[in-house]
Amino acid sequence: MTKRWWMLAAAVALTALGAHALLQEQGLPVGANAPDFKLTTLDGKTVELSKLRGKPVFIDFWATWCGPCRRALPHTQKLAEKYGKDAHILAINLKEDPDTVRQFMQSNNYTFTVPMDMNGSVAAEYRVRGIPHFVLIDARGKIQFVQIGYGPGIEQRFETELRKAIQASK
Repeated sequence: MTKRWWMLAAAVALTALGAHALLQEQGLPVGANAPDFKLTTLDGKTVELSKLRGKPVFIDFWATWCGPCRRALPHTQKLAEKYGKDAHILAINLKEDPDTVRQFMQSNNYTFTVPMDMNGSVAAEYRVRGIPHFVLIDARGKIQFVQIGYGPGIEQRFETELRKAIQASK
């Protein structure tokens, strides 16, 4: 019995260490400089992160086929409507056909800005391993908040963090 208990304890400890190591690799750390990027939006404009300094930037990495992303997008729309004058709200689409995304946006009456990460290079820079993946960048270009995944109630945290970033930028 003792040998089995030690083997089980060792397996649990190794699993916990592995999970901790995996979680450390997900997303950029708070306080890090946000990697600059330059992407073309769905409407043909260019968005360059370094030119958005002075206001916080909320990024939602997503795709039309992702169920949790689809559940989060209405709140991204609300953030854009409520805080669009004081912050930049970007919903970076990952590797999808622009016509598919355009049709999805129109059918849902979404108006937020959609930069297109056609090859996934920006997602790679931000260590996006799963979507939705949310990043809040403060007005100076530092990572303030990272959330991987979406669940009920997390939108309140998004709003709280965004308000803090807006207040700090004034």
